[in-house]
Amino acid sequence: MEDLVMAALGGDDAAIDRLLKAGADVNHADANGWTALIGAARSDQVGMVDRLLAAGAKVNHADAKGMTALARAAEGGHVAVADRLVAAGADINHSDNKGKNALMRAAENRRLAMVDHLIKAGGHVNHADRRGKTALMRAALGGDSATIERLLAAKADVNQADANGWTAVICAASGDLAIVNRLIEVGADVGHAAKDGMTALKRAKAGGHTATVESLEAAARLRAELG
Repeated sequence: MEDLVMAALGGDDAAIDRLLKAGADVNHADANGWTALIGAARSDQVGMVDRLLAAGAKVNHADAKGMTALARAAEGGHVAVADRLVAAGADINHSDNKGKNALMRAAENRRLAMVDHLIKAGGHVNHADRRGKTALMRAALGGDSATIERLLAAKADVNQADANGWTAVICAASGDLAIVNRLIEVGADVGHAAKDGMTALKRAKAGGHTATVESLEAAARLRAELG
């Protein structure tokens, strides 16, 4: 009964109660694999999430994209909803069809409070998606220094490489100088080369980022001096 899903998306508590009392299947999924719980989580309906969970909603049901209610709450930054779902047994490190977990969804959407909550709840900070990218790499590509700080504090691996050999500092090299400097400060290997030979320095030069080039060259010189 798709009306249940639509009622959840619209935040219509009265309709939810009426449909459930009439025998609607709380776990019915629409053509996109969405259930009422996913709809309620996506639209930040805390009370409705509680109601649906109490009625037997499956907390780890995944939609056609492999995303659960927690993933939808994470990308929307709906912390209270996420807390309810985690308390109900949501798999915090479930991977969707792109290999992303809820923490990655939160990070790439700049949901800083959600990133904090998911890390504290046990989200794997070095989880990699199907392209091998981590939350740190995604934040570096997006120039999101606040999220980068949270991830580094949680022991994100600054030198983890994706499927093409890119690391966070390569991802950041055509963007924010302060992020590049921060990654260098915490141990980024500025000499690391991707599978195609791309380095952070080459990427910075290609983009015409003079200050970043100078910073990377200085870090490389220091590394060589230290052996």
